[in-house]
Amino acid sequence: MRIARLVGLLAGVLAALVLVAGVAAAQPPFRLPGYVTDQAGALTPSGRAQVQQAVDKLYSDRRVRLWVVYVDTFNGQGAYSWAQSTRSISDLGNEDAILAVATGDRAYAFLVPAAATGGSSSRVDDLRRDQIEPALRRDDWSGAAIAAANGLNTSRAPGGLPITSLLIALAVVAVAIALLMLWSRRRRRKRRQSELAAARRADPSDPTALAGLSLDALDDLSKSMVVDVDNAVRTSENELALAVEEFGEQRTEPFTRAVSNAKATLTQAFNVRQQLDDAIPETPAQRRDLLTRVIVAAARANRELEAQTDAFHQLRDLVVNAPERLDALTRHLVDVTARIDPSQQTLNALRTEFADTALASVARNVAAAKERLAFADQSISRARELVARPAAKTQTELVDCVRAAESGLGQADSMLDAVDSAASDIRRAVETLPSAIADIQKGIDQATAQLARADIPHAPELGAARDTAVKAVAAAQSTGAADPLGAFTQLTKADAELVRLLASVAEEREAAERLRRAFDQALFTAQSRVRAVSDYIDTRRGGIGPEARTRLAEAVRQLEAAEATRATNVNEAIAYANGAAMLAAQAQSLANNDVQAGQRAYAGRYGGGNSNMGAMIGGIIIGNILRGGMGGGMGGWNSTTYGGSPGPGGGDMFGGGGRF
Repeated sequence: MRIARLVGLLAGVLAALVLVAGVAAAQPPFRLPGYVTDQAGALTPSGRAQVQQAVDKLYSDRRVRLWVVYVDTFNGQGAYSWAQSTRSISDLGNEDAILAVATGDRAYAFLVPAAATGGSSSRVDDLRRDQIEPALRRDDWSGAAIAAANGLNTSRAPGGLPITSLLIALAVVAVAIALLMLWSRRRRRKRRQSELAAARRADPSDPTALAGLSLDALDDLSKSMVVDVDNAVRTSENELALAVEEFGEQRTEPFTRAVSNAKATLTQAFNVRQQLDDAIPETPAQRRDLLTRVIVAAARANRELEAQTDAFHQLRDLVVNAPERLDALTRHLVDVTARIDPSQQTLNALRTEFADTALASVARNVAAAKERLAFADQSISRARELVARPAAKTQTELVDCVRAAESGLGQADSMLDAVDSAASDIRRAVETLPSAIADIQKGIDQATAQLARADIPHAPELGAARDTAVKAVAAAQSTGAADPLGAFTQLTKADAELVRLLASVAEEREAAERLRRAFDQALFTAQSRVRAVSDYIDTRRGGIGPEARTRLAEAVRQLEAAEATRATNVNEAIAYANGAAMLAAQAQSLANNDVQAGQRAYAGRYGGGNSNMGAMIGGIIIGNILRGGMGGGMGGWNSTTYGGSPGPGGGDMFGGGGRF
């Protein structure tokens, strides 16, 4: 019996050691410190030297950078997702390939930008399948990396044709392929357009009516509807704010409830779209179910608004109250115009102090506010003309002019407020950054003291967290003045992990307090970024597509989760806050790209000297900028109003990976 108990005790100890080793070895995506990173101990000194030599030769010959990283596990993520996240964190570009290998998981990913291969995906697939993967199966870790570097360095075309003949042949083939692709793309686009037109005729609130549509049609319809309904919710919120100011909260309570219900339902749709957009693939049946849920939820949100449209319009009878409303709008125009110069001075001062990345959400706000003011001024002038000659046929245009002026002034105000908020947020970050650095430095010193002892638990994990924190401090000291919010994100992420480990090792009260402060800093950063990109989308909603809105909706959800879990699990709350900040940054980048594309599309059709472009980008004039059309355009325009959307009628990467 004593021997049996001893054997059981030893088995338990061994199981615990295996569990601890597995936890300690787990490695989330991280910023690569060099071209060859071996955290799994996979390379011998000579093997590492050979890999480095092959990587250096690739850059010398082709100016292509190959980053090689070995870890024990991919921390529960898929190989492709882990490698993509590491690429993003490491700021890798169009000439940077990555080979990521998890020796314990026996999984890998080999990702090569199209620009680094001359556009040949088959060449990358052949290299991965025929050279890299066989070497990994033999546990030839250095051989796999050398094969990747040498394979990317091979630039000779097969065969023995003269170079001139070969180039001519390749040019002919390229032209033929381009023509075939163009024809195929146009045919596919026409088919999708016809399918989308049929989808818009279906009842979006009836899953049965949607069952006969193709996946492509469902996808296009879901994207269109979430954009339209999100625009309607944002427009309705702005009009509702004006109504509350005029009539008070009690008389506008039904409309407030309708907007709140529509926002809650639309959030469900965005949550499902985020699931569709993530890196985890779905089966066709799962994708159909998710797309149907998005469309039905968006239609339900739209109905919440439409149910109150007539009553809302009766409450705000803009025809009867037009003279008084126009006088108030003129005063508002004067007030907002007076804010332009101070806001421009604030923005100019910020540009002299901070990097462009820190001001991305407000860089054009003053110029855009001027465009909105010019449009509002035109709308007020036109409305006064219509008031002077009242007639039944002019009433619709009069209401549209008043609403357009209200929207233009509201967006201009919001843009200038965003400049002031950015200034205060960034300056607060600058002021508190030294204390945050000092705070995390205490944790670094404490971790160093703990690591000096020989018997502390989780020593490797604590050492890695300490080193990450040291790098975050160095980065904040070198770049924090230019992008303080970005520096805060790195500091709080590193500080949270370090404090978590210190709390588990030493269980000190001071560490717990620092963890709370780390959460406050992470929450502040996330709130600032989410608020900035939300303001950006709100004032440019006519030119922003579903991807940026989906990332913002997910950022808002994670921000709410951070606040909800702060009392029960601070580490999880910090992870949510950091996730929200990262998603908001992605949303800002996507939104910037959409607005730039919309401006190019508008300028290509009408030229750049028309103030209506700002109104269309801002969603005041309905127009299909993102897909190349102009909607109502210049001959006549429609204002988005409270009451719903127009309705259903209205960089390549090659390679892959897996197990070996």
